[in-house]
Amino acid sequence: MEIDTMHKEDRMIVDVNQNHTVGNLLRKMVWENGGEAGYDKGHPLGDESNLVVKSDNPEEVLEDAVESAREHLEELREELPEPE
Repeated sequence: MEIDTMHKEDRMIVDVNQNHTVGNLLRKMVWENGGEAGYDKGHPLGDESNLVVKSDNPEEVLEDAVESAREHLEELREELPEPE
């Protein structure tokens, strides 16, 4: 998955390629880790979908959010029944 980023002052803007599920998941993980983030789907007819992370070190905040998401998904996988 190729990710484009742009920096503006204390914000990092990440183009999540219209993957609203990933954008919203990462936004939630940033907030659960005590950070600040927002998700912008842009115009309904456009192809923008950006996650905006505000921090002195947004890359670290985003890395922590990705790790938290992995942990949550691993917990979910462990709770699923074994395939037959």
